[in-house]
Amino acid sequence: MFKKFLVVCFIALTVSACSKAPAKEQVQETIKKFIPMEFEVLQISEKPYAGLYEVVVSVRKQPVVFYLDKDCQYLFSGSVMSAETKANLTAETQKKFQNK
Repeated sequence: MFKKFLVVCFIALTVSACSKAPAKEQVQETIKKFIPMEFEVLQISEKPYAGLYEVVVSVRKQPVVFYLDKDCQYLFSGSVMSAETKANLTAETQKKFQNK
C-alpha cells in the first residue's frame, strides 16, 4: 500500500514539474480579450494554489493582477486570500509593482 502511495506521489510531482508556464504571447492574447487597451506583461509566476499562474500586467502604469490556468483557457480576476494568515496575496503583489 505504501509503495502505491509513493508511486502516486512521484507521478504527481513529475507531472507538476513538467508543466510549463504559459508563454508571454499566449498570455497577451488571452488578456487582450478582456483589456481592449495597451498593456505590458510584467511577470508570469506559478503559484501554489490550484495550479494557477499569477500574471501581472501594467495598464496605464498601474499594476493589475490576473490568474490564468496553464492553457490560458480560464482567466480569474479578484483577490486571493490566505486562509492561514488572512493576508491579501493579490494586494501584496500589486504593492510590489506599484513601487517600481
